[in-house]
Formats: sequence, C-alpha cells, structure tokens
Amino acid sequence: MKNRREFIQLSSLGFLTPLMPSLLPPDLVEAGNIKGVVRQPEDGETVLVRENTPITIQVSKKKDSVESISICTEDIQPGNKIPVHKHLNEDEFFIFLKGSGTIDIDGVEFPVKAGTSGFVPRATWHSINNNSSEILVFSFGYSPAGFEDFFRQIGTPKGMPFKAKTKEETLAIAEKYGMVYKG
Repeated sequence: MKNRREFIQLSSLGFLTPLMPSLLPPDLVEAGNIKGVVRQPEDGETVLVRENTPITIQVSKKKDSVESISICTEDIQPGNKIPVHKHLNEDEFFIFLKGSGTIDIDGVEFPVKAGTSGFVPRATWHSINNNSSEILVFSFGYSPAGFEDFFRQIGTPKGMPFKAKTKEETLAIAEKYGMVYKG
C-alpha cells in the first residue's frame, strides 16, 4: 500500500466483497475465496418433494459456499401447483424453460411460457400453477442463499424410496426457514 488513503479505500471494500467481488483488485483475491460455479444438469443434487416433482439444487450455500444466491430447477407435472406462500427472508427469481402455466404474485396472475422470467420480493405472496398438458420446467433461486436447505429437509433424495412429510412436519420445517403458507 502506498499511503493511508489507499489502505482506507481497500479496507472499506472488505464488507462489500461478498456482494461485489469485482471491486477488489485481482492481486488481492486469494485462490479459492471467490470462485465461480458451473454445474451440468445431471450434476446437481435432486430431491423429490412429491413423488413426481423433482427439485435439483444446482448452486447452494451449503455445498458451494455461495452466500449471495442459490439456483435450483423444478419440474411441475400437469395439473399440479405450488401453493400460495411467501418467504420472509429471501427474494426469489424465476426463469421458465419449458411448458406453460401461471404465476400469481400478490393476487395478480401472469401467464408464463418458455423464456418468461420473474422476480418476487421477500414477504410477497406467490404461487405457480401448471394448468397445461405438459411438464412446466423452470429455474429459480433465492437471495440470500440458504433456503434451498428447505427442499433437502422436506424432500427425499433421488434414488431413494419416496417418503412424504406430513402436513405438520412440512409446516414446522417451513417455519424454520421463514416460509409462510396462506390458508
């Protein structure tokens, strides 16, 4: 460091590092501290939250040490839906990849199809409905990361015999993760 001003500038960037790692000069980024994650579809961790509803966790806080965001994919069978709920601690985003249906955000219903994207701020009621005749496939994630552990706790790892949680068990796990179901 050349002077006190440079030291103060670099020190003050430390708290922003998890949010904007590109602010740090490349020579100050230690190998392994800030990294990218690329995961092929077959390399994610898949759990079944219903007998025919897989969620694949692609990027997670637990496995990848990524604090700021998680990325998952889900397949919703025709006629199935995600009930109305809200997350008290995370914002959520969606990118629909295949199929069609609807997303309801705070009582306003929007059609979705391949290529549709959406954002739901924390503490906002939302649901997704596959009212079509084909599987609705979408990527989604949370900021900050961590909520993906909810799926690990309510789901059954792919390849194991499916065991559904009771409604009471699901509600207790949801409460632990700051998720509230409506009605």
